[in-house]
Amino acid sequence: MGVFDFGESGDSLKTPFQTLADYTVIIPTVGRPILRECFEALINGRVLPARVIVIDQGDNRDVAEWLRIFDGSGISASHIRSTGRSPSSARNEGMRLVQTPFVAAIDDDCLAEAGWLEAMALHLREDPWQIVTGRVEAAGDGIPQTVITSTEPYLIHHLPIQNLSPLATGNMGVSLEAAKRIGEFDENLFTAEDTDWAYRGLKMGIPVHYTPDVVVYHHHWRDRSQSSGNYKEYAKGLGVFYGKHLRLGDLSMIPRVLLALFRGVKILFQGWRTSDNDLYQKGYARLTRLVPSLVRGLMGSPPPKRRG
Repeated sequence: MGVFDFGESGDSLKTPFQTLADYTVIIPTVGRPILRECFEALINGRVLPARVIVIDQGDNRDVAEWLRIFDGSGISASHIRSTGRSPSSARNEGMRLVQTPFVAAIDDDCLAEAGWLEAMALHLREDPWQIVTGRVEAAGDGIPQTVITSTEPYLIHHLPIQNLSPLATGNMGVSLEAAKRIGEFDENLFTAEDTDWAYRGLKMGIPVHYTPDVVVYHHHWRDRSQSSGNYKEYAKGLGVFYGKHLRLGDLSMIPRVLLALFRGVKILFQGWRTSDNDLYQKGYARLTRLVPSLVRGLMGSPPPKRRG
């Protein structure tokens, strides 16, 4: 076992020197402080990746210092400063740098469970031609916005109308060969880029395997005022996704749009009836932002991008 001192905190981190030579982990970031804990969780995993690639779209000078945690661990850590301003562009930059047969991805506000990479590697070795994703449990004191807590595994070959987003790119693994076949994330999508990428993969015959033993903890840091803006961004990304695929002749998007609007009405009414403002804002964002963004997608023009 090796012992690491991290920064000036005096914390000691213990890690086994068992490295998966065929794995790279990509982490897009804007330099939020939780990134430091993301690194800690990775280096305390039961197995370690050969390389960590951090695509930094922020201006926090501490990120380079935090990366020192990997010194002497056997992990090659790359800090790539990026002028991009979207999760899609960050993931694309990271993917272009991967040289190992497999790649795992985690967001900078997610903490991997100790067996995260080990479990992911097990499933991908059983079938390299799949996308592996897993549980996203809530952590932190903010408003939970992305949680996936099912304990039942499932394999998706075709995207059902009622289940739009089977993939959480903050918790996923894939072979580099399969990723290249699917192609890059759509940089016209600030949100819903994971939905689009998984949908394209499914249409190519690359299934999404949800397995509950691949676990990350999503640190929710947004308060109620920030959540409202995020719901609007999600709705806009979803609308562009629908419009894009309608433009490409995919008529299955029509019932998906109708179902999304119906759910928006249902959520809005439920929030109003129960005085749940967070739920109300989610439904309101869906109803007011989805259709205008769908038109943008039909026209081939993305919504304005922001990062944060």
